[in-house]
Amino acid sequence: MIKHLEEAVALTPRDRIFSTIAQNPGLHFREIQRRVGYATGAMQYHIDYLKKKGHIREEKEGKFSRFYAVAGESVDSKLMGLLRQESVRRITLFLMDKRKATLQAISKGINLGLSTTGFHMQKLIQTGFVVETKSRGKIFYVLNEKEKILGLLVQYRHSFLDELVDSFIDLWEKELKP
Repeated sequence: MIKHLEEAVALTPRDRIFSTIAQNPGLHFREIQRRVGYATGAMQYHIDYLKKKGHIREEKEGKFSRFYAVAGESVDSKLMGLLRQESVRRITLFLMDKRKATLQAISKGINLGLSTTGFHMQKLIQTGFVVETKSRGKIFYVLNEKEKILGLLVQYRHSFLDELVDSFIDLWEKELKP
């Protein structure tokens, strides 16, 4: 398969597209296009070629398609797809910091409308990355699989292009050092 991969990425545009997908799993078509700077038709041609050869896979998510490299590391595409969404990423970072919070506290903490926060929370709950707990008549939300989430944030830190992720990881790394 490596020989076929070398042939598939022999062209510079294809190499740049594949490398961008491999280094930034879960990006959607337009974001890949922004990062590599190719015209839509050329992008579609090279993406279709890489898919046909089995080097990348496409996962549909609503109106977006997210792309992942097939070779190398296996990435939890559901989690990565969620973390690629800025509002979901902000909720996740908030919950990593606070451990547990009510919907109202999350909404206020990330400065996002209550209904929008609730919409994104439902996606996190449905995928199992957030669980609800009840205490004293209130519903609290807690991150599930924190280590997995943190691992993806650290590993793909630079691919998010997000100062909030950088700040969180910097703070987290400082707390680990004696």
